[in-house]
Amino acid sequence: MKNIHWIQGDTVCESPLFRRSFTVPALKAARLEICGLGFFHLYVNGRRVGDEEFVPAVSNYTSVLGCRTVYPVWEERAFYRTYYLTYDLLPYLREGENVLGVQLGNGWYHQTRRTAEGDFIFGFPKLRYELTLTTEEGEEIFLESDSSTLWTESEILENNLYYGETHDLSRLRPGWSAPGVSLDGWRPAMPVHAPETELTGQHCPPDRVIRKISPVLLGKWGGRRLYDCGENITGCVDLRCRGKAGEAVTVRHSELLNAAGDGLEFFSTGGEGQIQQDRYLCAGEEAVVRPKFCWHGFRYFEVTGPGEPESVSVVHCDVPVTSSFRCSDPVLNWLYTAYLRTQLGNLHCSIPSDCPHRERLGYTGDGQLAAPAAMLTLGVREVYDKWMQDVLDSAGAETGHISHTAPFFGGGGGPGGWGGAIYIVPMAYYEAYGDLSLLRRCYPAILRWLDYMDSRSEDGLVVREEEGGWCLGDWCAPDDKREPLPEPFVNTCYYIRGLREALRAAKLLGEAEPAGLSARAEAAEEALVRHYFDPTAESFCGGNCGADAFALSIGLGSEKTLRGLIRKYRETRRLDTGIFGTDLLLKLLFDAGEAELAFDLMTKKTDASFARMMDAGATTIWETWDGRASHNHPMFGAAVRLLFTEILGIRQKPGTAGYADCTVEPADIPALSWAEGSIRTPRGEIRVRWERDAEGKLRLDCQAR
Repeated sequence: MKNIHWIQGDTVCESPLFRRSFTVPALKAARLEICGLGFFHLYVNGRRVGDEEFVPAVSNYTSVLGCRTVYPVWEERAFYRTYYLTYDLLPYLREGENVLGVQLGNGWYHQTRRTAEGDFIFGFPKLRYELTLTTEEGEEIFLESDSSTLWTESEILENNLYYGETHDLSRLRPGWSAPGVSLDGWRPAMPVHAPETELTGQHCPPDRVIRKISPVLLGKWGGRRLYDCGENITGCVDLRCRGKAGEAVTVRHSELLNAAGDGLEFFSTGGEGQIQQDRYLCAGEEAVVRPKFCWHGFRYFEVTGPGEPESVSVVHCDVPVTSSFRCSDPVLNWLYTAYLRTQLGNLHCSIPSDCPHRERLGYTGDGQLAAPAAMLTLGVREVYDKWMQDVLDSAGAETGHISHTAPFFGGGGGPGGWGGAIYIVPMAYYEAYGDLSLLRRCYPAILRWLDYMDSRSEDGLVVREEEGGWCLGDWCAPDDKREPLPEPFVNTCYYIRGLREALRAAKLLGEAEPAGLSARAEAAEEALVRHYFDPTAESFCGGNCGADAFALSIGLGSEKTLRGLIRKYRETRRLDTGIFGTDLLLKLLFDAGEAELAFDLMTKKTDASFARMMDAGATTIWETWDGRASHNHPMFGAAVRLLFTEILGIRQKPGTAGYADCTVEPADIPALSWAEGSIRTPRGEIRVRWERDAEGKLRLDCQAR
């Protein structure tokens, strides 16, 4: 599709309707290529075409310079891309008069109101389409977006991803996208400049309504009714409005109830200043409505005014669950189920987000952490292929800096745990699918990022990021007043790991070994030891917050370092780690033969544990161990991969990928009496069940098909 001849309504209407009438003879083909920014719904002759939500997928549309940003914008991005979709319209068209209809919403393109990272306004909602018709005689008819397309205001007065939508139902236009309706109030669409972007066909999975929930009424307080969905979800309330003309029905959403249990608590979803709310002005006739261009993250909702919920639509990226897991321990069962719900709720527009409400952004730190677990449990191959393109497009064009969010819409983070996504995700992708294409595409950016990390180093340590931005190390460790891990320590560990993975990538891709990488790794290792290693205790950073796990994971430290780490956690039986350290620590313990200790840390109830979340009634994973922030963050769910590689014991043999050669060797954990589960791999399904017999031995049943 060509990037020309875009149209829009005016510069006030946030959700315009467009209508193009045309007459055709009998057809044998009808192809539509279309992009409506920010999101669009497509109709032909009064029928909705497709069931996709939130299309096109969000991307690095164009430059953010000039937008109001909380964090500095340091340089132009590497590439600007906008997706379009292709539809076969032949089943919808008929001989004679036809009407093509499109409704637009703001989406991410016209994001005017938020309290987090700033306002990213790329332009007003706009439309581009190309309709190619082929008659039965072989003649081609070409129609495109121009002033022959008419527009008018829709029923949507406001729409915002973070704050919700306001509809005036008296402004609904029945049959507006069908032939034979009044055209009063319709005007020719306005031609507008094409955005400075590359139009690309969308091949990643869209969002859809996946399932429906029947909410439970918790109580009535005056005109306010409070409902529970039974689980923390993303989606919207399908509401039946019964009011008189002008009466308002309001729906507000949250993850939590207040202390009294008679109202909503908003702190975890953005606070009182950012409430997810939909409002409908009734027209005097009964109507079932829901927001069209936003989703909400919630478990509870309240309705005020003359309306009642018909159901709740669960909406997220349409990807299958490709795994199963159960065992004799309830915490591990909860962790698996909660992770699936959390990860699915954070897949929208083929972006793995940090949370589905307060921020909704593709944070690279959260994304790289959860990627191996997501690839084991869900059919997300196309999602990560698309998202890593976002990471590449969002990289600094001059510096090689990997942004903290992709597509880049602001956000804080650090050069290591966040920037390391550039090598961690492609390597996980290769290992999961046996496919080198993503690694090959990312390889030049990996080398540029390593140079970037080197340029931010002093005395061998990565000590800073961009001017005015954040330079985090680990994140969300328990608030127990211990000395946090130094940021240069964590970032340098990721730098060293990246140097080694780049050498591995070069071999896999058949590339010449990049000069100097081994020497740079050795120099950074020496700097870590010199600055942070206590030779008497043989421990890094006093052993705080999993520091020794970071070091041991990149080959530093000694046998005494490992013994000291094991001794510490045997004594405390408590996690003191953040999002990166938790993942590294648990895997390290399993690899060191300390499966029982790793199991205890995963299941024992402490102030920093999955058991605490489960006992609190959580159905998704919290952002922080104490629950004082978002209650729907997938990053700690990285540990779910261990349910399959350790509890079930499904492992790939070293040097292989795509499950071409596997072993099944479950960890022997006396507290577990049985476990079963499955994963779907490129080579077929692997199904494992084991149970402990009367003598304490494991009886294993494994099937591959």
